[in-house]
Amino acid sequence: MDYNGKRVLVLDGFGRQVAVILTELHDLGCVITTLNDSKLDIGYASRYPKHRIVEHGIRHDEELYRKVIEREMASGNYDVFLPMVEKSTDILTDMLEKGEVPENVKVIVAPRQAFLKAYDKEETMRFCQEIGVPCPRTKMDNETLDEYLSKVMFPLACKPRKGSGSAGFKKVDSREELERYIAEGVIKVDEYVLQEYIPHSGTRYSCRVFLDKQQNVIYDVEVQGFRSYPVDGGPGCYCRSINRRDVKEYSELLLKKLGWVGLAHVCFMFDPRDNTPKLIEINGRIPAGIKICHVVGVKIVKAMFDLAYDVPMEPYPKDFPEGEGLRYMHTDFMWLLKSKDRFRAKPSWFNFRKNHDYIWSWRDPWPFFTYTIEHIKTYRADMKKREH
Repeated sequence: MDYNGKRVLVLDGFGRQVAVILTELHDLGCVITTLNDSKLDIGYASRYPKHRIVEHGIRHDEELYRKVIEREMASGNYDVFLPMVEKSTDILTDMLEKGEVPENVKVIVAPRQAFLKAYDKEETMRFCQEIGVPCPRTKMDNETLDEYLSKVMFPLACKPRKGSGSAGFKKVDSREELERYIAEGVIKVDEYVLQEYIPHSGTRYSCRVFLDKQQNVIYDVEVQGFRSYPVDGGPGCYCRSINRRDVKEYSELLLKKLGWVGLAHVCFMFDPRDNTPKLIEINGRIPAGIKICHVVGVKIVKAMFDLAYDVPMEPYPKDFPEGEGLRYMHTDFMWLLKSKDRFRAKPSWFNFRKNHDYIWSWRDPWPFFTYTIEHIKTYRADMKKREH
C-alpha cells in the first residue's frame, strides 16, 4: 500500500525514538506534524515535519496532555496518531477502548488490556511465573510482606509498578532499611513491586518484537547491552545486535500469552548466579533504542502502517546481522567519565566501527544539538530520579 500523503501526528517530540521514526515517515512520503513540549525537542528541530505544535507542560501534566490530544483528534487534520511514550500510549489506548477515536483515524498502539498488563510490573511477573519465563521472585498482592520476606533474601530491588528507565529504583539491603523507606513514604507498598535483587553483572538483553493480528511474529530483533548510566544500574547506553534464542523464545511466549499485537520491547537482566536472562519489564511503547531495528534492515514505520491498514505482512528472516552497535552518546560519554572500567571495558568505548547513535543523522543533524542543549539543562533533575 502507498502511504504517500498520509497525514501523521507524531506525539512526544521530546523522545529519542522520534529521530528515526521521522526519517522513516519522511521516506514513506507522509505529511508529518509533531507535538512537542519545547522548541528544543527533536520533533521540533527536525527538518522533516511540515507542521510543529508546541504545548508546554504536556511532558509532565497528563490531564493537559489528554486535552491536547482530544483537541487534535477533533480537528480532523490527521489520518494517523503515532505515540512514542507510555503516557500518550495510555491516553490513546483508553480513548480507543471508549470509542472516542473516529473510524477513519488510525492509532498505532497495542491492545488496551495487553498494554495495561505489561505496564504494571507485578502483572508482568505474574504472567512470567505462570508460564515459566524466568524472572526475579516478586511479591504479589495476595501475600503479606512477612510471607514474601520469608521466601527471599536481601538485598531486594524496589521499583514503581508503573514506570521505566530505572526512575524510582531502590536497592534495599535489610528489613530495617525497607521499613524505614516505607515509613518515610519513599516506598509506597501499593505502588511499588518488591523483587529479588539480581546482582549487577552489567549484561542485559532485550528483544524488539512485532506481532500481527494473528500473533505471527513479523520480526524480533535482540540486543545485548554492555554499558548503562548511572553505572550502577541505570538505563542502557550501549548495545549490539545479537541472535539469542532463549531471549527470543521467552519474549514471544510472554507476548502471545498477553494477547499482544504490534510492537513491544521486552527487557532482561542476566543473572550470573545461574547464567539465566531474567525478565525485568515489557515496554508497550516505541522504545528509545528502536533505531537498532532500522539499522539491521527493518522498515519500522511501514510495518506499523501495514498492521493498522490491514495490509498482508511478510515475516522478516528470523536472524538479523549481529554486531551492529547502538549508542546513546549523551549518557555513554558520562559513563566514560564515571566508570572505573573506562579503559578495560569490552567492547571498547573507543571503538566506533559499526556504531550508530540514537539521534545523530547526517541527513538530519540539528536535533542532536538541540537535544544536547535541552538535557544539559535537565541533567541534575534526570539523575535525581535515578538515584539508588
